[in-house]
Amino acid sequence: MATINRQAVVVIHGMGEQRPMETLRSFVSGIRSIMTEDDAEKKSTVRSKPDSVGDIYETVRLSLDTAVNPDGTIKRPKTDFYEFYWAHNMRGNQFSHMVAWMHRLLFTWVAKVPPRLRSLWCTVWIMLVLSVLMTIYFTNSARIEDWKKALAPMLAAIAFPSLLALVASFARSLFLNSAGDAARYFTPVPDNIGERSCIRQQGIAFLKKLHELKTVEKVDRIIIVAHSLGTVVAYDLLRLLWTEYNTIYGTTTVPRQPNLLKIDRYYDENSPPPEGRDQAFYNRLIELEKGNLDAFRDLQKACWQEQLTVGNPWLITDFITLGAAINAADYFMVTREPMQELIAQREMPVCPPVKDRKDYAFSYKSGQSFPVGNKNYKVRLLHHGALFAVTRWTNIYYSSDFVGGPMQRKFGGGIKDIMIPRKAPWFFPGGHTAYWEQKDKKNALREILEAMQLDN
Repeated sequence: MATINRQAVVVIHGMGEQRPMETLRSFVSGIRSIMTEDDAEKKSTVRSKPDSVGDIYETVRLSLDTAVNPDGTIKRPKTDFYEFYWAHNMRGNQFSHMVAWMHRLLFTWVAKVPPRLRSLWCTVWIMLVLSVLMTIYFTNSARIEDWKKALAPMLAAIAFPSLLALVASFARSLFLNSAGDAARYFTPVPDNIGERSCIRQQGIAFLKKLHELKTVEKVDRIIIVAHSLGTVVAYDLLRLLWTEYNTIYGTTTVPRQPNLLKIDRYYDENSPPPEGRDQAFYNRLIELEKGNLDAFRDLQKACWQEQLTVGNPWLITDFITLGAAINAADYFMVTREPMQELIAQREMPVCPPVKDRKDYAFSYKSGQSFPVGNKNYKVRLLHHGALFAVTRWTNIYYSSDFVGGPMQRKFGGGIKDIMIPRKAPWFFPGGHTAYWEQKDKKNALREILEAMQLDN
């Protein structure tokens, strides 16, 4: 079993006018308010240290001392908190950047809108139709005297520019600076490619540096926590980085990889029946292998530890999403390719991973043999879409936050969805910015802390 002497938590913020360290400091403060309920954590302190990973000087690393039990044993290893800051790449949002995305949202047939967003979709369309009908009615039925007709243009000339400026300012601050980020990131058109590429290149470089640290700051485990649109950014970083790490291995004295073979046999709802097998066999396979979620997550952890022993350098054990916009990627993403096709082609990793149709597995033997005892063995490698064979995915969302939602709907039954009851009007994403806010008594801090498993 891999020994964790130091671990890192990388927080990835959401959309809007985010300031460097604002999200990270708030997040760490919230987590500490829960952690200090444990006696072993009360004496540990948070220190601000230079960020040796990020490429901007606006961020720092918040380092949390090792937590020690009263009997002197280690409860939790030293934990570093980093922020991957990307908001500076999304500047100059314009309404023209949002046309394709808004068209996608408005003109998708209601049956294809994710269930949690249908009430909002219907509300928007009802308001649009009522506005048109009211405009037509008042235009045709109003009776205005001649002197009022003459006065109306003058009043309009005075009031209209002021009203327009007020509306524009409101729209820019509330709409463009927030929804504009989502529109641009979800829409791969030429105007947005530069920003999307910069965010991804910076994020991958960030995670690579964290993996490759050789100093005393070297970490043995990485946890990714992402919020809102940041979940889409994080997902892209993980899937792209995985394709650079999944085939790396070294010499080994481990004769077999039993956990990888076990997880290979786990039920995957996204894979078609293996070639040469009929549907009846596949149905029986579902009943035999579906198992329970906790058992699958235990296998993911064991599989990650096992891959370390054969020289694979992947350190990201957990992906935690909060109020995740990615849950509705099939609705928000502007693409001509159906999401299910991208999943089948392994471009979009799911959990459990999609299996190869020929051998019904998502691992394969490497080309090189290693002598172990009197036999030669080949290391088994995970394919480029099998990220979530070694990384657990926990998704936390409020019942009132329609931006977030159940991830199993599109990304697979191996994800742990945690829904927290909360009330809010159907047209308002209640609690979307309150997942780790201490002042909000209904926050999700306990669930977040449990998902990170900092003491495991």
